[in-house]
Amino acid sequence: MTRWTHGLINRLVILCDLLMITIASVIAYVIWHELGWSEILVLGIIGAATYVGVLALGQAYRVEHYTRWRRQIAHLLIGSVPAAVAVCLVHYALTPVESGDLRALGTWGGMALLALLIGRFVLVRLGMAWVTRNGVLKRDAVVIGDLDRAYELIRRYERQTHGFHLLTFVGVFRAEGREASEAERNGAFGPPVLGGVDDLLEYAKLDSVDVVIITKRWADIRELGDIIRQLHRVATDVVVELEPDVFEPNYARLMTLADLPALQVQQRPLKGSLGLLKAIEDYTVAGLALLLLSPVLLLAALAIKLDSPGPVMFRQARVGLNNRQFMVYKLRTMHYDPVDDGSIAAVPQDPRITRVGAILRSFSIDEIPQLINVLRGEMSVVGPRPHVPNMLIKPDLRYEAISDYVARYRMKPGITGWAQINGMRGGIYTVEKAERGVDLDLYYIEHWSIWFDIRILLLTVTKGLVDNSAF
Repeated sequence: MTRWTHGLINRLVILCDLLMITIASVIAYVIWHELGWSEILVLGIIGAATYVGVLALGQAYRVEHYTRWRRQIAHLLIGSVPAAVAVCLVHYALTPVESGDLRALGTWGGMALLALLIGRFVLVRLGMAWVTRNGVLKRDAVVIGDLDRAYELIRRYERQTHGFHLLTFVGVFRAEGREASEAERNGAFGPPVLGGVDDLLEYAKLDSVDVVIITKRWADIRELGDIIRQLHRVATDVVVELEPDVFEPNYARLMTLADLPALQVQQRPLKGSLGLLKAIEDYTVAGLALLLLSPVLLLAALAIKLDSPGPVMFRQARVGLNNRQFMVYKLRTMHYDPVDDGSIAAVPQDPRITRVGAILRSFSIDEIPQLINVLRGEMSVVGPRPHVPNMLIKPDLRYEAISDYVARYRMKPGITGWAQINGMRGGIYTVEKAERGVDLDLYYIEHWSIWFDIRILLLTVTKGLVDNSAF
């Protein structure tokens, strides 16, 4: 049974980063001797703590990142910039300013960055090559339950992992459904069928099982619970396959209610300090962006006025937090039509779009006035995609009819978002695209963090603004 875990490898990478910063600090002190050892010690601790803290906050310490050199470079830069700022602020706050300080700090920072690069691209990559070669993260797994569902789960896992398997299926056990065929017992279609529940308990005594996956139907919850209780006697992880048609676990967590265990199946996002953090982000980014983009807004307004008759800006209903409607501000990109309620989404080569409007839409300049909605508290800078009430996907289907659509109302809509930078900037004119948009929005709500918002904002600038899906 393996004793290596993802968490252990992540902690070793953190240790490698700290070791590289320490080595760089020692070398900078010994060779140049421009900063005292006490300064190096204090500033090194602050820089290292900031660097590691930023990357940990952004979930950058993950095993899947360590073999991707572009992501490694991005993480080094993302961690180094705040660390450098923190070091400079502390240094100039605590010591008198001298002419050589900036050069000394720059020398030390350059050494630290070089050391981090060596650590990541030599030590960490060699370590990950050893981990992959020796399969130390692989875990032996067995499946128990319905045989058809068990083999379908194994096939699905192998398809989705594309050959990089962390689980090795060594056996299947039957707990319900049909009997195993002779070919299945001999392993002709995958892991062999090795018996029933009692056989699994005997097999586990060999200490060769890391994970037990239960694929039993939830119709008989008592029998499922009995299998789980029997597996308590063996030291192994036990995973129960859920039935999406019966229970969707997106926001579920265990809790206690009147001294009894209960399952919370949904929780309000952005509660307490998280909501305050999100609000600070919204007002700060929206205020700065509106100030910096005001010249672009004025030029766009002038172009709209010269291109076609009608108002420069328009207001249109959108659905926001808790299913409340509000009026969104946008630059006009279509020929003025006072009866157009926006329920018919734009399509490629839409004749309603003006010449200037096509340019504005392609670069999302028409979205700039929504910063006003952010400052009014109706929207967020980053959030789920806002939609027109009763928007039609096709003549007989409205967007609200898509499964799980209403779950998006638990967070303010955003000017940009996870959906927008993943191909959802254009109109919603197929059921498949509508469903994908809902899935992306729900993923964002479930995985929200300040780091996720920063990542989306960066991707909006580097990728989203030049996305050809907008029209």
